[in-house]
Amino acid sequence: MSEEQAQVLSRGTNCAVVQLPGRAFPGIHVQGDTFAALLTQLADAARLLRQDPDQHEALDELDRTVREVEGLLSFYEVTLSERGIRRPY
Repeated sequence: MSEEQAQVLSRGTNCAVVQLPGRAFPGIHVQGDTFAALLTQLADAARLLRQDPDQHEALDELDRTVREVEGLLSFYEVTLSERGIRRPY
């Protein structure tokens, strides 16, 4: 394991925007349980859609996951904006 220090630019509830040494742009650190929950939501939605393409519960799962990821992205974008860092996309 290498010993490196990352600069924490901003902390959220379940995530942080961090700048790793040698990287041009900051990244998002997501807590493991949050990341696992997002994956579970996506996998559940995929399973439901495979069983029944008209499954509205799957669409609700996907919508919920999209909102959570949008929240992470928004937090990232606000942090970059506040620090005068351009977006990498």
